[in-house]
Amino acid sequence: MIIRLKGIEKKYGNIQAVKPIDLTIEDTFVTILGQSGCGKTTLLKMLAGLTEPTSGEILFDDKTIFSKSKKINVKPNKRQIAMVFQDFGLWPHMTVFENVAFGLRGKVPKSERADIVHDALLKVKLDAKAVMKPGELSGGQQQRVALARAIAINPKLILFDEALSALDAILREQMREEILAIVQSIGAQAIFVTHDQTEAMTMSDSMIVMDTGDVVQTGSPEEIYHTPANPFVANFIGKTNWVEDKEKMIRPENVHLYPHTNTTLRSGVVKKSTYEGDRYVIFVETNGQLWKFYDHHPHEQGAKIKLYVEENHIHSLRKQEA
Repeated sequence: MIIRLKGIEKKYGNIQAVKPIDLTIEDTFVTILGQSGCGKTTLLKMLAGLTEPTSGEILFDDKTIFSKSKKINVKPNKRQIAMVFQDFGLWPHMTVFENVAFGLRGKVPKSERADIVHDALLKVKLDAKAVMKPGELSGGQQQRVALARAIAINPKLILFDEALSALDAILREQMREEILAIVQSIGAQAIFVTHDQTEAMTMSDSMIVMDTGDVVQTGSPEEIYHTPANPFVANFIGKTNWVEDKEKMIRPENVHLYPHTNTTLRSGVVKKSTYEGDRYVIFVETNGQLWKFYDHHPHEQGAKIKLYVEENHIHSLRKQEA
């Protein structure tokens, strides 16, 4: 499905939550990434039909889902969309089976619901928990129930609103893989809202980066990481070393202790080393700036150091913006 947003915006009085956006979404798994309050959840809810845009149009393929000028606003339950929320949104008094079946009411004959629910629970590996209540499940299992409820209605598009933020680090990583596999298995598209850069980079076919209500860059994770459009994106996605007062930048992995092909030399003083499990991040003061690079061992604070920079990996933001 091709999703087109034409001049979509949202105002709350004098507050511009989402600035006018023109956007085309075609990839299978798309992440909307940004800081809290940037407008990403508002944009997601406008796609879902839970929030009415102030102006603009939304099209799914060639069908107009919303148009302010044409006075079209297709109801949420008619958009073939499912949504998975941050707080799971489960009914505590219902069993797992009943929670998954809830979204099928009015859409599927009662005689067919049981098979659909059991199939959805099998996909999320919860078929043995069908008679339990949400309060008897772990956080990860509750998230799977919410996902089963979403896929049971056979949606064309699944929207995830910070869906993994309530889980611990190990469960989050596990659920990322499961969500990707399930979305792929049912042939749906997914739009996943998050503020977690690692989540966005590892899950996405393409990313939409937002800042203060505006889409500031779109592209593949590789494109956004290596060629950020502006200083906000450069700082928000990964670690950054500035070469010329936020006009040129280089990533820490392209800074070395020994000469490589096409490298230049910079001298500095080690300020600190921090441990990240598989490596150390070394902070070095050079030319009045604090740079970062990676090494397998820490460096002594105050030690003088020589750094070699790969010239072909220096990215000019002026060129990008032009």
